[in-house]
Amino acid sequence: MSVIIIGGGPVGLLTSISLSTHGIPHTLFERYPGTSIHPKAVGLHQRTMEVLRSLDLEDAVLAEAAPRYSHERTAWYTDLGPNRREIHTRDAWGGGAHAKEYEAISPCHYTILPQIRLEPILLARARELNPTGIIHTAEVIDVVEHPSDSDGDGSVTVTVHHTDTDETKTYSAPYVIAADAGRTVGPKLGIESRGEADILDMVSAHIRAPGLRKWHPDPSVLIIWFIDPARGGSIRTGYLYHLGPYNDTAENYGEGDELGDEWMFACATSTSDPRKFNEADMLARITETLKIPAGELAGEIEFLSTSHWIVNAIVADRFRSEGGRVFLVGDAAHRIPPWGALGLNTGVQDVHNLTWKLALSIKNGTELTELLDTYEEERRPIALRVAKTSLFNLRCHSLGMDRALGIDINKSAAENQASFDVYFDKSHPSHAQMRGAVAEAQGALDQEFHAPGAEAGWFYPSVDIDNEGGATRHDGQIGEDGEFDVCTYHPSTVPGHHMPHFWVVRDSVRRSTRDLARRDKFVLFIKSKVWASLLEESNLVDVQVLADEGWVDEQGKWAELTGLGDDEAVLVRPDGIVAWRSKEAGSLTKKGLERIVKHILNVKS
Repeated sequence: MSVIIIGGGPVGLLTSISLSTHGIPHTLFERYPGTSIHPKAVGLHQRTMEVLRSLDLEDAVLAEAAPRYSHERTAWYTDLGPNRREIHTRDAWGGGAHAKEYEAISPCHYTILPQIRLEPILLARARELNPTGIIHTAEVIDVVEHPSDSDGDGSVTVTVHHTDTDETKTYSAPYVIAADAGRTVGPKLGIESRGEADILDMVSAHIRAPGLRKWHPDPSVLIIWFIDPARGGSIRTGYLYHLGPYNDTAENYGEGDELGDEWMFACATSTSDPRKFNEADMLARITETLKIPAGELAGEIEFLSTSHWIVNAIVADRFRSEGGRVFLVGDAAHRIPPWGALGLNTGVQDVHNLTWKLALSIKNGTELTELLDTYEEERRPIALRVAKTSLFNLRCHSLGMDRALGIDINKSAAENQASFDVYFDKSHPSHAQMRGAVAEAQGALDQEFHAPGAEAGWFYPSVDIDNEGGATRHDGQIGEDGEFDVCTYHPSTVPGHHMPHFWVVRDSVRRSTRDLARRDKFVLFIKSKVWASLLEESNLVDVQVLADEGWVDEQGKWAELTGLGDDEAVLVRPDGIVAWRSKEAGSLTKKGLERIVKHILNVKS
């Protein structure tokens, strides 16, 4: 085998699927007997859905996903009982007023599918492509790297305890990809993670509650954030969202009947030892928070799983080991707070960035060290930014919404309740001021609930070697204040950005420009015949013509979204990232283009 993958969660499984599509032999070791039993991540960004689409997984995911109407908004309520009060409801995740904005960004939609339903889809596909290479009940207990010698040969030895047979074996491969959530590989190789750790103790419960749907106030709301002033605010009170299983054939489609009977309730714990917060405590918290009348719900709650977890915002010092043969992806490289759904999605993008580079290096027969170094160079800055963004999102709940409502954990329950009541009392002198404060807090929460810049606009500055983005602040993705624009996506063909999405048609077949990326080659997009000399077959570059003789630009978006003229061209990597663009029409031969690609790849001619 060429690669060992450690960890069989969604990131590890996607790594396996991607390597299989590249024809790279590999083995995956996962310590548990099957897929996750706790829902964990649920939100799949448009970029992630594009990756799944490229791996022929989009249809299977959408078949299991929540109906689109069910995650158009998020809301804050006091509770769900007969006397509940709505605090605020807003559009989110590309729903409502943001729908057209998100539709212009990608051929894919923001999608909700709990991890417990996503992982079986990925596992089935991984096994289909690699029937004997996905091994469960296999716990990796040691990793030893043997760096390259003078001939460029090196390897990694992995010690695995097979718990089903109680055997311990060693395996060796030229490369290891660690998707083990940082449990073993990073520490074994001396790679430390830094940032803010142990921020908050959380507990979450996956429950089945068939009677809950009729108390849910709005089927278009995914997450309800509860605010009980006596508990000191929203995260401490708890939040609730639906988990399916989803039924898009229900008779009353759009009224919530498709949302299923399973839910996630999560809250911060108030005990110094969160593991003392047991199932009975969680049941009490749920019933106290929801305030649904006795007999209407409590007796129907069935606990399917519970999880105690710590909020961290930490990033590994290195994503590639000192010896160069081990790579960290997903939670092994970064542990990110879930506010903004940036954790799993960032891990998927790690895989998308790494696997084509590693496959090319293996197939080349000579380690492309400089190319493989770009994995860390490109992905680690993204991880640092999303860790910061997610932590900001978390704090916007307590320092934003709670504070706007006059709630402070250092105040008494009576004081917090008195402040909170002002929000609903139109006669109070401070009522209008508090309403304005809540609206301002919601503006800050755009970074969590309306963040196409963070979800789709991230880019790799190191690819822009000629600083083409400097003059335009990367076509606006960097604001005048020098900060990344989290809330707006700015399409760009500055090297390092994703090729912009727009629809093209050929022979009645409609595709996104993003669909035309190739796993095994670079793609040169052209509109003019001045590049005709490049149309010959190449091992490195595929040429896609966006003109009458090729794919027709359906809405004439080329100039608007690429910033290029008809006689100019853009070169896109296998991961959809712009690698180079030309503003000198027809100045390039096929050999010249291949030299550019080899230079980008650091391949010696």
